[in-house]
Parts: sequence; structure tokens; C-alpha cells
Amino acid sequence: KDKNGVCNFPGFHPDTAKLLIQEREIVGIGIDTPSLDFGPSKTFPTHKVILGADKYQIENMNLEGVEEGASTTFISSPMLVKGAPESETRVFAVVGSGKNM
Repeated sequence: KDKNGVCNFPGFHPDTAKLLIQEREIVGIGIDTPSLDFGPSKTFPTHKVILGADKYQIENMNLEGVEEGASTTFISSPMLVKGAPESETRVFAVVGSGKNM
């Protein structure tokens, strides 16, 4: 947070989320920051796009060791918490996997 208490980190633009859903047929999206939306967002439009398309989202991913631009498939193994809309998850990266594993 800055001196005014505003969070500052990058996120996905809602148009990028729409492109990924419509043209890349994603099942989910992940990011290594606290939110899919950029830090100061108050309306969370990217969340609305992703969740509105019934896709999952993962935040705060540790992407150390995953080469940028590498063909990678991520496998998510969330904890099942009865009645919870979200939970912690363990994410595995299969590097060099391409679109079809």
C-alpha cells in the first residue's frame, strides 16, 4: 500500500479476461498478485468477467521457477470447505506441456 493506503499492483484488464475466455477457451486464470484486478480497483471488473463466465481464479500464485512464456499447464488442487465460496489451493505447474497434455 502507498502512503494513502491504496494498493498498487498489476492485474488483468477486463478486455484481456474476455479475450482469454472467448478466444483461448480457458477454464481458469491465475496471477501472482493479491487480485486479478489492478490494486486500486474498487469495482473488480475482471473478477466479474471471470466469475460471470463460470471460470475459476487463483490469486497469490508463487510462480518462481516457471519460465515466462513457457508452455505450461497448471493443475489446481483446492481444499474442499463445505459452504465456502473460496479456499486455499495447491497449484502444480507442468512446464512444457502445451495445450493438450
